[in-house]
Amino acid sequence: MSRASCFSVILLIATGLLSQDLPMAAQAKFLKSILSAAGQFGFACSDPVLKPQLEANGVSVSPGFKMAWGGSEAEARALKAEGKLVIVPRLSWLKTGGSIAIVEEDGKPAIYLNTVNVKASGMQLPDVILKMAKKPK
Repeated sequence: MSRASCFSVILLIATGLLSQDLPMAAQAKFLKSILSAAGQFGFACSDPVLKPQLEANGVSVSPGFKMAWGGSEAEARALKAEGKLVIVPRLSWLKTGGSIAIVEEDGKPAIYLNTVNVKASGMQLPDVILKMAKKPK
């Protein structure tokens, strides 16, 4: 992973961007940074508002990609069943299929991992994400 990708992820997190509270354009940029840090160039997303924002930011969007956005608990569960690494906006969805949750804590974003779901996806996350991420209690 490039130094610029690591810096982008750290900068976005440090500046207080909130995944679930972001306008879709900013949310797409945040997800693009995570993809870049993970060495991925595409994302599975069926959200009709988020998908065009991702595409406008140069992210290829197709159901065949390994990383995916779970916009509901049911979608997170279905994407996990397909073997995808699922990014979700709610901590509680880590129990139902999410691999990474981006949530607000003390006015700043926090990244949580469900390591079982990450392993089940077969993807390896870069150290910068693993070091920043918390594990749910």
